Amino acid sequence: MRHLRIHHPGCPKKTCLTVAAQVSARSWTGLGLGAAVGIELQKHIRHSLTHYDELLRTKVMTRDEARSFVASQIQEVLCRWRKPGLKLRVARPEG
Repeated sequence: MRHLRIHHPGCPKKTCLTVAAQVSARSWTGLGLGAAVGIELQKHIRHSLTHYDELLRTKVMTRDEARSFVASQIQEVLCRWRKPGLKLRVARPEG
């Protein structure tokens, strides 16, 4: 959670706790903490703060189309939450 508080100080505490638990729950062989946090944070935003699941549920878009559609929304949230001046690298989600 410390990593999240340092690099994403605007992230709500409840989200930090959720993402920290998700990162801790699995093995991240070959990935550093920052990459693991990035993947889980993007996943959390995608499923909690966008219409991604609704797009899939209603079969309006394919999975890839829905991911592309919400990508800018995810980046906007990350930009609001991250530390000023910190470069943002987009983590590649698992396929």
